[in-house]
Amino acid sequence: MSGTSSRVIAILEALTGPEADGLAAQEVVERSGLPASTGYRILTELQDLGLVHRSASRKLMANFSFQRRLHCPGLDAEVLAEACAVLSDRLTAAAEVVVLSGHNMLWHIVQQHPDQAIRLRAFSGFMRGAYELDSISRMALAHRPIDRLEKSWDTGAFYSTGVDRQQLDWDAARAMIEAVDPSDMQYDMMGNAKGIRRYCVAIHGPDGGMICLLTVAEAATPVRDEAQHVANVRGHLMARKSTIESAFSDPAKTG
Repeated sequence: MSGTSSRVIAILEALTGPEADGLAAQEVVERSGLPASTGYRILTELQDLGLVHRSASRKLMANFSFQRRLHCPGLDAEVLAEACAVLSDRLTAAAEVVVLSGHNMLWHIVQQHPDQAIRLRAFSGFMRGAYELDSISRMALAHRPIDRLEKSWDTGAFYSTGVDRQQLDWDAARAMIEAVDPSDMQYDMMGNAKGIRRYCVAIHGPDGGMICLLTVAEAATPVRDEAQHVANVRGHLMARKSTIESAFSDPAKTG
């Protein structure tokens, strides 16, 4: 995909959030992760084409329907949905499918459990920046070549997760990304500023590339036996990861 196409898609995705009354132009550009000058130029072009208009409150409204769908030959989206349902049920927590879209993390599936200890503000279609180096951002970025990150990302914009979020210089951010084992599970026991702790594994296609992240989200509260708790979540996530990835070679196998 050309650079121009990927930039336009980033703006389209930023415009199609759940806000019924639209977004300010600055909010759209920030969500897209693009340089301000590029984002505003694309917005102007979309307005000229009639694809974006301003509401009475001067906010931008999308005059189109757009939704990115996971696409990987041989993978049925129902397999992902079933994996989330199983995880949510067995762990009494939320389960999610998340992808890296431009400079943002984009939620495709969110399966919450009625008895989980905390409600998520993330929903299908929710998007946030990937510069917060929590477990899902670290895992996603670990699948990108470091030289590409250095070339196309703002290497001074990364920050740590948690209540006391700290700006990270590139050396520290790079070390955190390079420390990730893409085949294992990532998690943040202390959780994020919203009090949510996420565990995640990467789902890989037949070519070894990352398709999406499969996550478990729970309240970041203390647990009696941390090692046992982490091992339990890892076991369930790895089992679902294996089921999903094996579906490529055996479409009838849904676990």
